[in-house]
Amino acid sequence: MWGRGQFETLDQTGLESQGLGTRFRIFPQVPHIAGYGTPETVWISTPPDRLLTGPEDHRLYVRDPLLDKEPYEYPYLPPFVGEIFPPAQAAFDGHFDQIPLNSRQFLAAHAFASVSRVLDIWESYLGRPIVWHFADTYERLEIIPWVEWDNAQSGYGYLELGQDRGPDGRTYPYALNFDVIAHEIGHAILFSLFGTPIDGLGRGDYAPFHEASADLISLLSFLHFDSGLDRLLRNCSGNLLVLNELNRIAELTGDRQIRLASNARRLSEVTDEIHDRSRPFTGALFDTIVDLYHAGLVRDGLADERLLEIDIENVDEAAMHRISDFTARGFRARPFLFKSALAQARDDVALALAQAWPRLDADSLTFENAAEALINASDQLNPMLGAKFEENFRWREIL
Repeated sequence: MWGRGQFETLDQTGLESQGLGTRFRIFPQVPHIAGYGTPETVWISTPPDRLLTGPEDHRLYVRDPLLDKEPYEYPYLPPFVGEIFPPAQAAFDGHFDQIPLNSRQFLAAHAFASVSRVLDIWESYLGRPIVWHFADTYERLEIIPWVEWDNAQSGYGYLELGQDRGPDGRTYPYALNFDVIAHEIGHAILFSLFGTPIDGLGRGDYAPFHEASADLISLLSFLHFDSGLDRLLRNCSGNLLVLNELNRIAELTGDRQIRLASNARRLSEVTDEIHDRSRPFTGALFDTIVDLYHAGLVRDGLADERLLEIDIENVDEAAMHRISDFTARGFRARPFLFKSALAQARDDVALALAQAWPRLDADSLTFENAAEALINASDQLNPMLGAKFEENFRWREIL
């Protein structure tokens, strides 16, 4: 039977839980992908008493235009001052995880929570708050969760999200695509960390490197979803090199994706188009994640040591089957240890990136000096990490 002291303990626990932040629901992958139709409940760092209807807090706010709005383009910039849809509201307990999934307000809450989660993740790796690159003009980022537009963009003080039109003719809002949101907010984070070149964004390696790094922010952020990690490893039986939701960046409808992190491109094999030129750098980082993951599996006795003899940069069909043989049996026996090995590889690479990015100079940025900054940042994190980075960068012709 419950006594008075027990009720007091429950009440105190409820008050303490406010310090955990605020609950939202996010789809780790777009909900039309099989197995991802149920969102995951997550906590963002802003506590309920600092969140307003919208949602909005000290760094973000949502405005959902009632009428069609043209995408922002200079000199037309935030704030949006027109009529808006009724904003997303918290429940009586201050949390936003009760909003119906098929409502307009869920789009607003999902976009807000996705941006907040990416910021929380990378502020944790950086060990400090991220200050917006537009802070001299705008105190907060404006999020427009729906624009009649087949694109998404992160600009000076805003994030705008359009929609993907699938082969079935239906539209799928980017406001529900965590990958796309993480990639776009990744650009804003990078501008904050190492700025923009004086002579513009279109010269040299700056823009391709930005695209690669934003892809990596998206990829590594996805790996912070508990349900995403579980489903990813189950779907591939522990073999990250098969086509899966991790290496297919920003999955769309109809078995499409924006880019592949797992690729075999070298700098001599790509064009000057910024997304194509970004692929070798993204591929080198993905290879390093897989190398660390494989090394962790072997070190902990979860996979045959012959796994480390396979050159993942030149994997043919036979080698792919061998990798699956080495991982599948161990994964079935110890799935949670596989999850731990992947989380460790994720954190090692993300911490190296977080230490390297602020050291870069926007005016002299090249893939080569970015690679060197990563290798140097790795020295104090993991003895193996710098060596793996160097090996993979050399194979990609970046060093």
